[in-house]
Amino acid sequence: MKTGFKATYNFICLNHKFEIGKTYELPRTPIPCEYGFHYCVKPIDVLEYYPIQHDFRLLEIEDLGESIVKEDKTVTNKIRIIREIPKEEYYQLFGIINNELKYFTRFGNWINQKFDERNNPIYYEYLTGYWTKREYDERNNLIHSEDSFGYWEKHEYDENNNLLTKEIGLK
Repeated sequence: MKTGFKATYNFICLNHKFEIGKTYELPRTPIPCEYGFHYCVKPIDVLEYYPIQHDFRLLEIEDLGESIVKEDKTVTNKIRIIREIPKEEYYQLFGIINNELKYFTRFGNWINQKFDERNNPIYYEYLTGYWTKREYDERNNLIHSEDSFGYWEKHEYDENNNLLTKEIGLK
């Protein structure tokens, strides 16, 4: 039995909605990065493809089909969704302490990320020294961001979370 980890945003990946306990099958041979259900064997590797944000969901899966491995991810044409991994558990799997994550990517880049209590990414810092800060409203809409180059954005939304205005500039 092959198992792994699939990241989604609200259980959706590439317009495909997943449900716990269900099995999904595609008719053709999977093609890495093009066709099939992708997952990672190591949970931390999913962050290369799905950064944590408010609607991030980590799923434990079982690969039941024909599969192909490419670097740190696998693609299959048949997958069963075993369970959703709770936030507290994936925080432990990823080594997130006090809403802060530090790790090296598969390309050797060092990343430091911080999250608010609703899982919104509020700070990123990279090996190069580049950083970005973000602020969100109570509905998880991005309202302000700035980065180490002096670039900033300000957003305003209506009551339905539709973007009304977007200001951008340099300090």
